[in-house]
Amino acid sequence: MEKEILCYKNVSFVRDGRKILDDINWQIKENENWALIGLNGSGKSTLLSMLPAYVFPSSGELWVFENKFGACFWKEVRDKLGFVSSALQNNFSSTLNRQSLENIVISGEYNSIGIYQEVADEVKNKAEKIIENFKISYIKDKIFGSLSQGEQRRTLLARAFMNEPNLLILDEPCSGLDITARESFLKNLQEISESEEDKIAFIYVSHQIEEIIPAVSHVAILKDGKMIAQGKKEEILTKEFLRELFELDVDIIWKNGRPYLIIE
Repeated sequence: MEKEILCYKNVSFVRDGRKILDDINWQIKENENWALIGLNGSGKSTLLSMLPAYVFPSSGELWVFENKFGACFWKEVRDKLGFVSSALQNNFSSTLNRQSLENIVISGEYNSIGIYQEVADEVKNKAEKIIENFKISYIKDKIFGSLSQGEQRRTLLARAFMNEPNLLILDEPCSGLDITARESFLKNLQEISESEEDKIAFIYVSHQIEEIIPAVSHVAILKDGKMIAQGKKEEILTKEFLRELFELDVDIIWKNGRPYLIIE
């Protein structure tokens, strides 16, 4: 039987008297890659912000790697998670922009932004290998602030692999990227997912269904803080569910294993 990676049991979250998340039940198992889709303000980021304990459930239970939130030392759980987010880039831009690509990747080993300690040779060698795998060796000595947006996002993805996470959270990683940079990032993610050496389960958060690559096996749809559908992607990415989500007359077509939204 496949192990459970993540489980929300009747989780709700209330802020200032407003229910942001309402009775969420969601289970992820080994060998499943999920896309979490929903409009802006639907509660996607709040839901996943519970994993590093940036926010806490108002009610219900959260289990990660079979550890219950509130019943264990959560830092040990959090250290098994990798994060790539446009918000990380925005919130720490002043620090990131002064660092070399290589140092940013190395910092992932210590869950820091920047390096504040002596780096062992084995950590440097590990970073070098990851940088090669992500095909960014040609810019490893360049300053982050001088890189293109696509190169910056790939650098943060490489950084997320440094602490060898068991689950990767990709929170709207293509936000703000042009189509060329977006497709480069998604191609990189697909290749990693196909690699036996680098493969890591992931949750991809977006409101753009065309970003759902073939490596995604399951989809969950969040609307107004409620989980309205979840399951295998072919069963969830239907015009019926998408019309309910977007409140528009839409249809969906598939090409090369990816879905595309059509406005009717």
